[in-house]
Amino acid sequence: MLSTVSYGALYYAQPLLAVATEQAFGWSRTHTGLAFTLALVVTAVLAPGVGRTLDRHGGRVLLTAGAVLGAAAFMVLAVSSGYVMFVAGWLLAGLAMSLTFYEAVFAVLAHQLSGPARRRASLTITLVAGLASTVFVPLTTVLLQSFGRQATLLGLSALLLIIGALVWKVLPDSFRASSVSSPFVPDWRLPWLTMAFTLARIVTVGVGLQLVPLLLGSGYLPLEAAGLAALMGLAALPGRMLFMPLMARWSALPLTGALIAQLSFATFLFHLAEFKLVAVLAAALFGMASGALTLARTEVLLSFYGPQVFGSVNGRMARSVNGAQALTPLGVGLLFTVTAAYTASLNLMVALGMAAVLLLASAGPMNSLGRPASGDFPRHR
Repeated sequence: MLSTVSYGALYYAQPLLAVATEQAFGWSRTHTGLAFTLALVVTAVLAPGVGRTLDRHGGRVLLTAGAVLGAAAFMVLAVSSGYVMFVAGWLLAGLAMSLTFYEAVFAVLAHQLSGPARRRASLTITLVAGLASTVFVPLTTVLLQSFGRQATLLGLSALLLIIGALVWKVLPDSFRASSVSSPFVPDWRLPWLTMAFTLARIVTVGVGLQLVPLLLGSGYLPLEAAGLAALMGLAALPGRMLFMPLMARWSALPLTGALIAQLSFATFLFHLAEFKLVAVLAAALFGMASGALTLARTEVLLSFYGPQVFGSVNGRMARSVNGAQALTPLGVGLLFTVTAAYTASLNLMVALGMAAVLLLASAGPMNSLGRPASGDFPRHR
């Protein structure tokens, strides 16, 4: 529930809240978009520190604090009357995101559970959180139309407070700290893995942002384009469900490489978007691979590094991945401005996906158990 409500309120509701804010204050999309981008940058910058703290102290206090900070952010946004206070509210929301999104939640799961139990819990969380946009976009729309911007923000704030109280009650109040008393020191593999997942995130965000305008430019009706975008989002759910049985037959690293290759292939198929059946196939393949990659990153990192330092490792990776997510909209927008077409952008996304596959391969082979083939693990000192 924490991830679902956090993604729904802090992320998916943002475009609707932005429009309401622009209408209330006469601001442009640049004003609201910049504030949200800064929030995502905050999330990326704080990720390593959050991960290290989770490894040392567990998640009860931090995850609860994340929900409370999200509630406080919406309170600030509700009473803000100037742009500086508005930006401050979203910066606070960025801190909340770093404590409540998948990176933090998966670190807690890695500490609390292991093996099939952890995988089942991860799958359940991602399946439910995958419905965040389905629930919160219409919910936020109804609240804005019925009660206005301030009341909607306060309502979302109250919901986050309730979730925070539930997290505090459900998570155990004791935590066995990691036996590793000194900081995690990255091994040679981590930069390769980080770059691979960063490029994969650029592909998922870049294609997702451009899909509807690309389809409209190819002659699709608005309803058809929206339907294919929805299909791509819904396909993430079966992609995640299929990932778990595949993990029983295939180790994490090659499976992840196959998923990123599928992203690239689906992106290439969007070059043929004028053929509607091809576009449907591309949207389904892309969505399934994108959804499964949410789980794949956790499995790869646990395979190489184990649960004791998972928060630290994932936090280091999240800085790059989340930073790319924050800056990709600007990058693809500039590319379209220069080229006035989507061909160059699609080609770039295909190339980045294939580069990510090669980077994963450079991280080294793994044995049948999913461990590094050499049996070595990064040293902590």
